[in-house]
Amino acid sequence: MQIKTFNYSEKEISTMVSDPSGYLWIGFKQDTSSNCAFQKVSASNPLQKYFDIDLSVTEIKKGFIFSSYIYVALSDSTLIGQRFSLLNPLTTNNTFLLPSGITEAPVDILAHGSYVYFLIPGNTSGTNAKICVFELDGTYSETIDLTTITNAKSFTINTTTSEIWVITYSSPAKYVRVYQLSGNIWAYTVHL
Repeated sequence: MQIKTFNYSEKEISTMVSDPSGYLWIGFKQDTSSNCAFQKVSASNPLQKYFDIDLSVTEIKKGFIFSSYIYVALSDSTLIGQRFSLLNPLTTNNTFLLPSGITEAPVDILAHGSYVYFLIPGNTSGTNAKICVFELDGTYSETIDLTTITNAKSFTINTTTSEIWVITYSSPAKYVRVYQLSGNIWAYTVHL
């Protein structure tokens, strides 16, 4: 087994996503110009850049590849996320505006079917976890309010049933099943 080390001139890495086509998408923390670099690089040689995009945001939190796009969750005063084309990210992208009333940055992102989901943690005093739902093009749809859940860390989706599973880092940790009853009516069940 051979281990290689690659050193970057950018700040520390905030997120990394593996592209099934043999690339990596790497998000870096803010530089001295208050930009976060977002790069598409070779998986076998991460110093070989294919795209280098400067985002004027506080941090690139997470990324998720779905269909022919990469979706990123952002820490920013106006944006909650952004979508980039895997093949042509410089000209093909959409923004996701921060919904009214959301005061925390998302900690995770996923996409399934016709929607993109952003997990809001509920870490700040007086807040609780939420899932912000958008259409794939960036149009806001709704916010699922998990009124008794705080300290959400990550989530996943059952692609067969469309149930969302949220994990917390509270003590004791909680595993939360979020499911749609009908229309825009959501319920959740908490497991310790």
